[in-house]
Amino acid sequence: MEDKKDILKTVTRLAQAGEWAKVIKEYEKLMSMDPGDINLHNSMGEALAKLGEFRKAYEHFQIVLNDYQAKGNSSKIMFLYKKIAKLDPRKFDLEGKAQHEKISKIVNALASYDSGDIEAAAAALKDAEKFDKYNPEILTKLGEVYEKKNMIGESVEAYTKAIRVLVEKGKKDEAIIVANKILEMDKENTDAMAMIADDLLSKGHKDRAEEIFKDLLITLAEKEKIAEGREIAKRAMDLDIEYGKQFYAYFLFKENKMEEAKKILVSANDLTVEEKVLLGKIHFKLYEYDRAKDVLMSMDPAIVNQNVEILELIGDSLLKMREYKQAAEFYLKALKIEKHEGHFDEAIIMANKVMNVETENIELHEIMAEIYTKKGMKLKVIDEYTKLASLYEKHGRSEDAMKIRQVLTKLKML
Repeated sequence: MEDKKDILKTVTRLAQAGEWAKVIKEYEKLMSMDPGDINLHNSMGEALAKLGEFRKAYEHFQIVLNDYQAKGNSSKIMFLYKKIAKLDPRKFDLEGKAQHEKISKIVNALASYDSGDIEAAAAALKDAEKFDKYNPEILTKLGEVYEKKNMIGESVEAYTKAIRVLVEKGKKDEAIIVANKILEMDKENTDAMAMIADDLLSKGHKDRAEEIFKDLLITLAEKEKIAEGREIAKRAMDLDIEYGKQFYAYFLFKENKMEEAKKILVSANDLTVEEKVLLGKIHFKLYEYDRAKDVLMSMDPAIVNQNVEILELIGDSLLKMREYKQAAEFYLKALKIEKHEGHFDEAIIMANKVMNVETENIELHEIMAEIYTKKGMKLKVIDEYTKLASLYEKHGRSEDAMKIRQVLTKLKML
């Protein structure tokens, strides 16, 4: 049996002489010794291509391509793509022709990019993306071309896709580079922010990572990206990042996973104000009105009495518990804040809540008369003053009733 080294020497001699048919026969000997040698399949493909045996060449290149793709060897894949693109696909089977078309598009796109012709590169890369949506090199270069064309939205979209593919392929360092490019154009891009925060954390910069995680989670909440927010908040919570627990519970709450959200918060030793408000909402959604009221009222009264959301939620809980008088008190406090801040429309809505549980509250009608006056709603003012006149008389405040009736007379004459 011939020695492998001797065969390789023969191959070199024959290749230099251009005797490719004989080279192939020598390669066949080597393949019988080691059929899994990827380099040998690559060389065999090149030799077959020299003889115009394009289909057979492609079959060997496909074996090599499968190996490169399995190992994630992207740099070698592109070299191989260039070899495959040069083959004549006329005798390929349908699958081979489709693969050849895809590879040719990619090779041509990268060639257009290297030529510096931005317009041609943009069209070619976009076309190539249709054939290979998960090629990070195509996506990154497409992002660069769009950036040069000042097409910021399209550039960020391409870069964002590239990040996702790179992360999936385990190429974190490359993903970080792309993430920084995105943040130069879109400081609120959630994919880029998550990538940078994760990188900072891995390098021990926890304080900076926490700031980015917080901004990221707020952005996700504002954009209603609930599923994505839940995943990132869970990671933040597991990494003991500040706000992680709160936002994880929040996103679970938004997904209507109340029991899971409650479990997260109830198990905590010390809740922030925001977490207590969220827990109150969860209890309310679960029809646990007494617990909702208790957790909200466990906060500092100074905080409670200055927050419309908290006051209203306590009022709602008391209403469900049929404690109407107390509910009215909290609604009225919220109404006063809305009026003081000039939120008249919101104040009117809150006033209706008070009205539903305590129709004869003098302070309520005084406030509403003032609001309607400022809004120039004459008929509403007359209505409120009429109610006030009756209520003043009912409570023995005849002098106040008389003054109101005098004002009413003047109003009706206008």
